[in-house]
Amino acid sequence: MTKRAVIACISAIMILPGAASIAVADTFTYELNGNYAESNGGPSLVPYGGTLGPDGYTFGVQQGLSLSGTGIFDVYSIDIRFYFDDINASPDGYQRILEFKNLASDTGLYERGGTLLFFVRGNPTGAQSDVPNFASGVPADLLLTRSAAGLLSAYVDGTLAFTFSDPTGLATFSGPDNII
Repeated sequence: MTKRAVIACISAIMILPGAASIAVADTFTYELNGNYAESNGGPSLVPYGGTLGPDGYTFGVQQGLSLSGTGIFDVYSIDIRFYFDDINASPDGYQRILEFKNLASDTGLYERGGTLLFFVRGNPTGAQSDVPNFASGVPADLLLTRSAAGLLSAYVDGTLAFTFSDPTGLATFSGPDNII
């Protein structure tokens, strides 16, 4: 089981369509074109297994990328393009996309049977899409935003998948150096 990911942009602000002015924020772009470097000299991605090739980063179970040193904590936009080789590959049905607590919790953004969800063990405040968002081998664009008010919104290919209020910080990056 492998999945491929290309992290396109991680930003410390939520960009809203039609905004008259947007505050200056740090934006980090990773093209994964032969290296893990940020395009403008920011912090590099750190691979945990996997392979970087001409089509992006390919990785399997218990592998992936991390990012630290951005200063991003609770207000952000993360835009990634990726695909799953098989949306049903995991024995328990869950495939993690994004982790917020430095692997100290199962809480996070997942795919299950093609549907995007924010999983919270033992807590009904999680959210999920009402329709399938992913198909095996088909690239998808995922945009995840969290506002200063704690509103978490997830879009797949430009369509809102879900939104929920996160007043307790489930979707904040709270590991060492705010690791993503």
